[in-house]
Amino acid sequence: MRFLLKFLSLFLYISVGLLASSPYYEHKVSQFKLLSDDKTKSIVMLGDSITERGLWSELTNRMDIANRGISGDTTEGVMDRLNNLNPNFKQCFIMLGINDILRGEDILNIMKNYKNILNTLRQKNITPYIQSTLYIGSNAPYLYKQRVKKLNQFLQRYAKEHKLVYIDLNKSLAPNSYLKQNYSLDGLHLNGEGYLIWKNIITKHFIQVKAQ
Repeated sequence: MRFLLKFLSLFLYISVGLLASSPYYEHKVSQFKLLSDDKTKSIVMLGDSITERGLWSELTNRMDIANRGISGDTTEGVMDRLNNLNPNFKQCFIMLGINDILRGEDILNIMKNYKNILNTLRQKNITPYIQSTLYIGSNAPYLYKQRVKKLNQFLQRYAKEHKLVYIDLNKSLAPNSYLKQNYSLDGLHLNGEGYLIWKNIITKHFIQVKAQ
């Protein structure tokens, strides 16, 4: 019951908090604009709060990685801020879609937005590494899980068609189509152990640091 109440409170925040969180979004974007000329960064983590909460430089022990996650963000929100990506980025590890799904966005529109984002990244000569949208906790409505599954199937097809890497994080973090409780306190975001597993999965794809 406690887990369900936590999930419902998160759902209400995501559903009705869009306008309230707009200043937060704008403040983050304003920082990203100021940092868009940083030539020391070559890898970007792009997404919503699940990405934003990761301490990526410390987790990976790399200073060339930038965190461009924004809490509450959607595929539409990310499309609106792609122009603020640093032109020196070479790799983009992207995860999106769960906020769109929780807000009831049409799945075909989510796919369309995601496709536009991936195409834009490639046009900017930034290679996308497509990470699966994470499933949510076991007490979430079945419909949400089905929509996450459908989105991930689309992402897998896109990756195969365009010869890109698709990284299935759910295999380790949500093997039964729901996020394991030992990796999350609220059924949506990850704890430290969850981020450590995520880090271990993706670091093998990172650009190798050049010898000084």
